[in-house]
Amino acid sequence: MTTEPVAEPAAEPDAADRLGAALRGFADVVVRTGAAPAELAAAAATVEQLAQRLATGEPHERVHDSPYHPMSLVGGTAHPIAPQLHVAASVEGVSGTVLLGPAYEGGPGLVHGGVLSLVFDHVMGQAVFSAGHSAMTVSLEVRYEAPTPLEVPLAVSAWVEGTDGRKVFVAAQVAADGVVTARARAVFVQLTADNVARIFPAGRVPSELPPRP
Repeated sequence: MTTEPVAEPAAEPDAADRLGAALRGFADVVVRTGAAPAELAAAAATVEQLAQRLATGEPHERVHDSPYHPMSLVGGTAHPIAPQLHVAASVEGVSGTVLLGPAYEGGPGLVHGGVLSLVFDHVMGQAVFSAGHSAMTVSLEVRYEAPTPLEVPLAVSAWVEGTDGRKVFVAAQVAADGVVTARARAVFVQLTADNVARIFPAGRVPSELPPRP
């Protein structure tokens, strides 16, 4: 007698991730909805009640141990408005895809240029982190080469081009359907322990800087 393997039950999503996904979905509905004013008012009242419910207790002061933490403004699985860009690291840098919906619209049907700048700054930081540097952006230059469409998978990549002392030089690009729509270049500066102690609130970042590559 043979028995069929029993499928493992699907894991329940983390509660914070589930809430973040629900809120991102809600924001997508809000910018599309044609509901009547009475429905909008009722929804607003419900959201206000939920906000009061979650505001109880002490705020959670999360440690930002990497650019990949769940409350990251880009890619954060628990963040209520974060574009869901998830990248993989390789020897060339980092790359991944993101689909931006109407919540990120600038011109009609197009991604807002400021959102692309946000994505660039973040993915470049991921490339710098993956290369073993602890650094912050000093300058960021974006060149928009073509309109970037909404609701199309966008290929995003970033890589470290070189270093000079504490400076780290980074480049990145976004492409839609194989066509590069925007490119960026940036300079990051590596942090010292004194920088970290002076800039960041105590307890919000790891006590040790990552090792130099």
